[in-house]
Amino acid sequence: MSIPEAPTRPRIAIAGTSSFVGAAVCRALAPHYEVAALTRSVARAMTVGDEGVEVRPCDHFSRLELESALQGVDYAIYLVHNRDPSARLDQAQSRDMDLLVADNFAWAAARAGVKQILCREPLVNAPHRRSARNARELVEVLKSHGVPVTVLRTGLVLGPGGELSKLLASMVQRLPVIPLPRLAESRLRPIHLEGFLSAVEDCVGNPETFGKSFDLYGSEAVTLRWMLEETARLLGRRARFLAWPGMPKSLFWLLLKLLRPTLHPDFLTYLFDMVAADTPGQDNPVERKVIRNWKPLRETLAASVQAARVGLAAPSPQRVLDDEVIRQLHRVRSIQRLRLPEERNAEWLADHYFQWLGTLMRPFIRTERQSDGSWTVRQRPGGINLLQLTFKPDHSSPSRRMYFITGGALARLLGGRTARLEFRDLLGGRYSMFAIHDFNPSLPWVFYRFTQAVIHGLVMKGFQGHMEQLAEGGPTL
Repeated sequence: MSIPEAPTRPRIAIAGTSSFVGAAVCRALAPHYEVAALTRSVARAMTVGDEGVEVRPCDHFSRLELESALQGVDYAIYLVHNRDPSARLDQAQSRDMDLLVADNFAWAAARAGVKQILCREPLVNAPHRRSARNARELVEVLKSHGVPVTVLRTGLVLGPGGELSKLLASMVQRLPVIPLPRLAESRLRPIHLEGFLSAVEDCVGNPETFGKSFDLYGSEAVTLRWMLEETARLLGRRARFLAWPGMPKSLFWLLLKLLRPTLHPDFLTYLFDMVAADTPGQDNPVERKVIRNWKPLRETLAASVQAARVGLAAPSPQRVLDDEVIRQLHRVRSIQRLRLPEERNAEWLADHYFQWLGTLMRPFIRTERQSDGSWTVRQRPGGINLLQLTFKPDHSSPSRRMYFITGGALARLLGGRTARLEFRDLLGGRYSMFAIHDFNPSLPWVFYRFTQAVIHGLVMKGFQGHMEQLAEGGPTL
């Protein structure tokens, strides 16, 4: 049996290649590295991949699948944002999904011997803004397993295929009059896609950048109004603007959402935070190399708008196939962030949850703990087994408690990925995540969606409130 030769070039794994930035990073690094694109997309997994790019399918919500996908990788680039559906029903906020996936990735990278993780963070100096707060948490999680993390803090990135250029084109083409709130006059410093790619090439695999952050910003200060005026000129349309300094942000948000219903709320939050105020950034060696090869934003915007002219509302064939597969699988994912009291962990939380559930739902169900740590949820009265949750010690630790859903009248076992429930501590033990993955309900889908799913959502909201009270020093059960 012949042993395959080790690659002569370093191997880089890239997670988040469905975005226009991630796809561009793949193309830029392929001539110089062995590139592996990690994907959970069924459609992407069936492709051969671009020249020089190996496609490695894996579920980002599975630590073990990510660990396998990262074997043999020297450096990893993390560009994941959970804005597309991961199940037919996602009962979760995208920021919590982001944290769980980032923790999986960092853990798997440490186990696989990856030497560096490179990620992107929005360049927002106002720490109270939501996009800045979420990004700080994500970077903290990526650093939590010991792999050196390089952070590129960027403003808006302009390039063909980006959501911003599509949004600008939609506004110019579909609005007879474009209202401009005060934030449309704020100055910002976007960078072009080529500048971001050059920064990635400079930092990836460079030990001098390990564990450091670099601000990336353009040399031109522009406004949202300027970008709209340029877009109108490029599309040959006569745009009419209505300056409305007092326009509520919520109204402008609603207008953009009506223009492009597929825009994720997190993207709009990010966009509003970016244009709210000028964030100049701090000078650094990586930024100076980006500026050295600067080209006018007018040229970058022209290429972006031309690419956005066709198929503004048409989803990609890959996204259509993935959505159809998700619909047919009838799976559910539920993730909730729970605040932990001091000196408590996931091991304590798991038992506390089932005890609390049995007390809350006493007229309808009872919860029973087996000697091996497993739990059974039974109907009251009657004793029918509704859910069997088998404890998995090999997948568990004090900071993580894992149960496989192995039976019960409410679960349908179809093979494939095992339905599972986990409690996992994150962010230094300040929070724990309650997460159900790949659950197949036995009830007919419409009936499940408006009964069991609604009850579960209400129960988890109640448990979140209960944990807040405990964290503030309230009484236990």
